[in-house]
Amino acid sequence: MSKSDKRKSRRRQLQASHQKNWLVGRYAVTEALLATKWPFQELYVASSLTPTEVREVAQLADEAQVRIIRVDTERLTELSSADHHQGFAARMGPYPYESPEHLQGRLRTVSHADSHVVPVVVVCDRIQDTFNFGAILRCCDATNVTAIVIGAAQQTGVTPQVARSSAGAVHHLPIVMAEQLLDVVMELRNGGFQIVAASEKAAQSLWASDLRGPTVLVIGSEAHGVSPELLDICDLQVSIPMMGKLNSLNASVAAGILLYEIRRQQRSCSVSR
Repeated sequence: MSKSDKRKSRRRQLQASHQKNWLVGRYAVTEALLATKWPFQELYVASSLTPTEVREVAQLADEAQVRIIRVDTERLTELSSADHHQGFAARMGPYPYESPEHLQGRLRTVSHADSHVVPVVVVCDRIQDTFNFGAILRCCDATNVTAIVIGAAQQTGVTPQVARSSAGAVHHLPIVMAEQLLDVVMELRNGGFQIVAASEKAAQSLWASDLRGPTVLVIGSEAHGVSPELLDICDLQVSIPMMGKLNSLNASVAAGILLYEIRRQQRSCSVSR
């Protein structure tokens, strides 16, 4: 099997795994229906719930043309393998990742729509913990990140656990899946983006870095950090000043600090003009 075929196989496996995943709970199901982004395969509601309890979900499901299947609570627990479903569980289809080609179009749209918005793209390099990935996405939504790019291999995809950890941010963010992160980052660099890697080993402090322009922020894996091939093409490696006894931060906490510093600098630059 060629390298290309292997990459395609890994991507199909990742996407197919989502077909077995369930969103459970009133809030999670409601958020997914409101966003109309992630396709539903089946939506189950406990037959013990009253019409009042089901009204909002039923209305949203009708608008989204999603059929509701009523089953008893025990069956719902069996189907979703969860007992905290609150009477609502949805089996989701493959998450609709965007392609690298869509990313370029989105960047052009953002630039034309508002010249005061400085684009920021977050690249997740082999983030494997679903809680970390979800929390990173929540930070991305809070700071109005233009897009998130993930690899097709050695990276957790969007799952119901990621959706819960992101507080629903997966329904509102453009998440790009790329076969080769390096190719996407190089294209962004050639397009005028500064490539910045977060690294606890970096000599340059976040506070001493110029992050005002279009920026790609690379967040590395929990165990190994940013891959050497990505580090080689970074324009800047920055560390977060640590003032306590520990010398590192959780990936999602680091991402939040970095993103807010990037936006603070960009905002200060915009105000001063």
